[in-house]
Amino acid sequence: MSFFHRAGIFAGLVLAAGVAAAQAQEVTLRYSNWLPAGYTLDVALMEPWIAAIEQATEGRVKIQKSPKVVGSVASQYDVVADGMADMSLMVLSYAPGRFPLVEGMELPFASDDETRTSPAVWATYEKFLADRDVFPDVVPLAMFQTGVFHVFTTGRDLALVDNWAGAKIRTSSPSLTRIVELMGGTPINKPVSEVYELASGRVIDGATTPPDALLGFKLDEVLNTMIFVPGSLGSTTVLVSVNPDAWGRISEADQQAIRKVSGAVVARMSGDLHRKETEAAIAKMQAKGMTVTRMSDAELARMQERVAPLTAEWLEKAKTAGLENPQEMLDFFRSELNRAAQ
Repeated sequence: MSFFHRAGIFAGLVLAAGVAAAQAQEVTLRYSNWLPAGYTLDVALMEPWIAAIEQATEGRVKIQKSPKVVGSVASQYDVVADGMADMSLMVLSYAPGRFPLVEGMELPFASDDETRTSPAVWATYEKFLADRDVFPDVVPLAMFQTGVFHVFTTGRDLALVDNWAGAKIRTSSPSLTRIVELMGGTPINKPVSEVYELASGRVIDGATTPPDALLGFKLDEVLNTMIFVPGSLGSTTVLVSVNPDAWGRISEADQQAIRKVSGAVVARMSGDLHRKETEAAIAKMQAKGMTVTRMSDAELARMQERVAPLTAEWLEKAKTAGLENPQEMLDFFRSELNRAAQ
């Protein structure tokens, strides 16, 4: 189904949800925004979703975006939990180790097709995590993944496994950090907003990031080589949540209307959007003369062998975190990836 077809379905759901909403008081939610002006995730997903929420509640629930981030980018979960803002987008991997059960959906080589990843993430969350109080301090409305990760460098050829030894690579999640370690490199865990300075100052040799984020944050000015890893290095999971007290000010009918245009609907829209953006970003890179190298099957097999311990480590971590059968969750996630592609 095309992005535009799904956009039509999205609009239909908005109208249906609006009809379902009963009389209720008006509520304005303060949204902490940290995405750059004009960034596609904000313009093509968050803003339409904000408009959809207002329309679904017939204007009773409005969302007011802050001119700049409240707190730090990495602290957005606590910003919402503590009521410093009512709502925000949180990259969960920016709080490494805090949400270990989510990390199973960020393991490498699962898929390099975003239309599969985000719907699978939401389905897995609903089935295995929604009732486990994974996010006890906030009210989750949507969970999806960004574009899939590949690796970009200042010139180092990381299409060859042996060249990872000693490389200083920016990472943004526990999974990516461990991949770099297992490959013999040195991980530098930093938000994408800091990568430009790190790369321009030669503090890092490269960075793991989705292709669209590379262009969105103008990182192509300092990172000129892309290594496309078949199946990808994984993806990072994004949570959009609301402060519980702010959510409690919204009527039950409007809460239901909001949920109808959130969750799985946003995950599908995100998947379509990020797939389109990834393809467009790679085409733009090639047009600008960037080197784009696809890792060979032989080198990919070597890489998979090197990072194989990562899955076993997550399974053990998930058991420690209280998930009785993490392999069941992982199998379900992988089956959803395949189902989403059909």
